[in-house]
Amino acid sequence: MKGVAFRTIELCYAELRGTEARDRARELMHPELRDLYRNGLVLAATWYPITWYRGALHAFLTATNDGPELARQIGYQAVKRDMMSVYKFIFAKIVSPQTLLGLSGRLFNHYYDTGTFDVLESRRGHVSVRAWGCIGWDLNMWTEVFGSCISFLEIAGAKDVRLQIKSGGRSGDTSMELEADWV
Repeated sequence: MKGVAFRTIELCYAELRGTEARDRARELMHPELRDLYRNGLVLAATWYPITWYRGALHAFLTATNDGPELARQIGYQAVKRDMMSVYKFIFAKIVSPQTLLGLSGRLFNHYYDTGTFDVLESRRGHVSVRAWGCIGWDLNMWTEVFGSCISFLEIAGAKDVRLQIKSGGRSGDTSMELEADWV
């Protein structure tokens, strides 16, 4: 996993649950990752083990006794945070929701060194996507991606997004297929 993803999920977690919860979560993490977070040394362009990422998400949920819904919220917030620049926001408003989600697939490998994100079907008010080859993923990571997809669609103007998992997306699965409809 790319360091930028680690940095973003921790920032989003602190926004959602506070710095005290963030500090409790750090105590539950792999010691090396905990120390990198504490010392502000998680580097955006550096690759870190996927096990650390799974562990960070697990620590966030455990520190506040939250379920996978928190992972969805983190994914949702992470996309909003990443799209805050004026240029990205304007671009997102110009393209259709399904096009923006399709373009996000191109960004997928900038964050993950395993897996691929494909658009299977795309038309106005509907998109079907699949992430596959995602070795080492768990329910929290899939749920985070689920939240990210909703956020991408809404940023591009989709209203009343209904996103459902068609297959996969559980701990140990290497793929997940999603289908979204909106107005």
